[in-house]
Amino acid sequence: MRIKDVVHVYKLEGGDKLAWHGRYHTHDPGDYEVHLFLEGNGLFLLNRSKFIIQGNRLFLTKPREFHSILPDAVRRPISYYAILFEPDPAAVQDREIIALIETRDLVTRRNTFIEGRERFLVEELYHLTRDAGRERAAEYLLLSLLYRWYGGPLPQSGEIIPDRNPRVDHTERALALMEKSIREKLDMGSLAKRLNLSEEHFIRLFHKKLGMSPFQYFIRLKIEAASAYLVDTNLTIASVAEHFGFENPFHFSRVFKKCTGLSPYHYRGTFSGMGVE
Repeated sequence: MRIKDVVHVYKLEGGDKLAWHGRYHTHDPGDYEVHLFLEGNGLFLLNRSKFIIQGNRLFLTKPREFHSILPDAVRRPISYYAILFEPDPAAVQDREIIALIETRDLVTRRNTFIEGRERFLVEELYHLTRDAGRERAAEYLLLSLLYRWYGGPLPQSGEIIPDRNPRVDHTERALALMEKSIREKLDMGSLAKRLNLSEEHFIRLFHKKLGMSPFQYFIRLKIEAASAYLVDTNLTIASVAEHFGFENPFHFSRVFKKCTGLSPYHYRGTFSGMGVE
């Protein structure tokens, strides 16, 4: 399997970014593409079908399928990852996962919600593809994710597909509130109160589902958004830190490096070539 490109688009609204990423297009024969939408309102257009974009919703596009993204930028701009990959017909694992994908109908291939923590695996894949010499690690991670998403049993005829809408439980309600408060200093005790839960019970539920505390997850959401700002804007590092509610640039840099392995300065230099302080 060869990963041809991975992009992270934050707050798709308009201009050149929308003209490129939102265009109606298809890919070369043999190429598949996964879109993982993190947030925002809009439509994903696929051939003649339209699908509502929601947070943590996954779409897979097969070769030669025309598709585009139509954001509702006025209400809530879209953020997402897109992974373009080409399976190797000579590889047994690649043939197996593509066979699994091909057995899915339109509903089971597109109407898919992932677990909230899986977005960080996609983030890791994104970084691996930009780290020279780690391309193979990225390919194995993608293969693992594809098995995770499409390797389960198909619904039997007449069986109701479970509603995997990520907004139905306490954890997912918390995630929705976190995403709306990405620029704020969100207190976890106050968040638990808004969910009508004790803070202790809320933390336990959240950790059981996502493998980390609510605070740790919220900080990673901030860093995920801030990383896109570093690449896509000319804002200073201090301005990005202030924009996302960090105490000061030093605190932001320390947390950013802990999450990404790079300082904000080196991250910007690595992924955009700007190196602006």
